[in-house]
Amino acid sequence: MITVEEKLLRDRLAVDEITFAIPAQSFAISCAISAEEALPVVTEFALRIAYVCGSLSPTQIQEFFGFSSKETDAVIQALLSERLIQWNDDQLELTSYALARFQDSSDNLPRFFKIQDWSAEVVFDLISFSPAGRTSRLRRIRSQVELATRNFDKQSRTIQFAEQSFQHNFRQICTKEKAEIYKISSVDPGERFSIPLPCVFHLDLSGSPTVARNIDDESFGGRLEIAEAISDALASQERGNNESLLDFIRTFDDGLLGRYAADDTFDLRRYAQDVHLTKAAGYTDDRVTPMLGALHLQRNADMLLARLQAELTLDDAPAHEHSDADGVAGEACSEAVAPAPAPAGHDDALWWAPQSSLWARSRSARDLAQKIDALLHSQQKGAEVVRASAVRVVVPGGDRRASRERLSVYWDQFPQLFGTEISLLNGNLELL
Repeated sequence: MITVEEKLLRDRLAVDEITFAIPAQSFAISCAISAEEALPVVTEFALRIAYVCGSLSPTQIQEFFGFSSKETDAVIQALLSERLIQWNDDQLELTSYALARFQDSSDNLPRFFKIQDWSAEVVFDLISFSPAGRTSRLRRIRSQVELATRNFDKQSRTIQFAEQSFQHNFRQICTKEKAEIYKISSVDPGERFSIPLPCVFHLDLSGSPTVARNIDDESFGGRLEIAEAISDALASQERGNNESLLDFIRTFDDGLLGRYAADDTFDLRRYAQDVHLTKAAGYTDDRVTPMLGALHLQRNADMLLARLQAELTLDDAPAHEHSDADGVAGEACSEAVAPAPAPAGHDDALWWAPQSSLWARSRSARDLAQKIDALLHSQQKGAEVVRASAVRVVVPGGDRRASRERLSVYWDQFPQLFGTEISLLNGNLELL
């Protein structure tokens, strides 16, 4: 368990959030279980008296509890029907079964178990085959990074693995106290679906700067198989590089970033410490705020939305302006359907994605686009105007085929989506 200070540090150094899709399946399981069952109070006391005394008569039971003859007969019949007492001449004494329950107990209290039917729908993830508990069930979503198991045998023998996991994790699945499996009757496979698993990545500055990941989930955070599947999924993705960072610094004359660049290297540790942790360094222009990590991270999204809201509410702000970015967007969309021109008096947003296969693979990116869209729509004049999304997202690809493949990843993320073969700074630049 991490400390509050460690969590705060991770939050401040977070650089991305990616949602992984864990394959899962439900199973209808029926079985018989032996469960501990408490006796009625009077029945238990009568049994304990018989154990202490060795034997007792119906008259003694009646006088001890103050029962009527009818009530005494009912208690005796209940004990006889459960095979807990038996007649020995005119006295009642414990059966060997009841006596054994006392002798097996460490506190001289009888423990009785009863065989009963039990059935439930149990969900297992298909990677570790551990019970998933109550989880979100989603259809296949392309924007989530799908995980796969290293053990392909588990994919073809799901019923057998589900039964094994049920037996191993029964105490976690069944909430009945001190229940045990007596016999499994059936394990019937149900629907397959995906369980979303958000994973936050942050800079780790404890040694040489590295990127570490953190899964804040009780069910999956500690499972080795899930961690291995995430590593495999990340390793299979195309990797970018930082070859355009120095070009960016020179092109935009970024003096702050330039302080940490020398001999074709960038001092990431010192930059993160000075600019984002201690805030000992920053831009001289108050209008420029440094950001660390993906735009859809909560702290960055809040900052963007607050700045956008402030700009939209300026009294002297023009209702609609065409910026240089508008011309770029028109050129970028030449390979797709050109976005319809916005009505006069309305604002639009252009979100140009970097050429990274892991960009915006989180519901947080969709949430940010929707919130920007809501802010821009709130400025429109006349409620009778019905508009499409104000946020246009441009996704570059290396060629036409790659562009189409990348577009298919984001169909469920952004309603206004366009592909292009154009790249900015070798595909390493993101613009909003």
